[in-house]
Amino acid sequence: MIWVTARFRARSGQAEALVALLRDLAGHSRTEPGCVEYGYYQSGDEFTSIEVWDSPEAERAHDNTDFLAGILPRILPLLDGRPQVTRWSRIA
Repeated sequence: MIWVTARFRARSGQAEALVALLRDLAGHSRTEPGCVEYGYYQSGDEFTSIEVWDSPEAERAHDNTDFLAGILPRILPLLDGRPQVTRWSRIA
């Protein structure tokens, strides 16, 4: 399994619009093959995502979906900077 986290911040005044898009993305992503968990968490204008995929291949397939390609251009302008994405592997 592979865990993917992302930390990012909404631009001032954009959190509500961002939440709506993140809910759409999470709902769609949870239906994809190999998705074990997919969620977003919020504290004010700060956000964290936690994704769990059953394989690196499933995560790569998600990264190449038409849905993600269509929604990212709508999400990125709402962010204050680029997301900090980290891929994790369980070691214990």
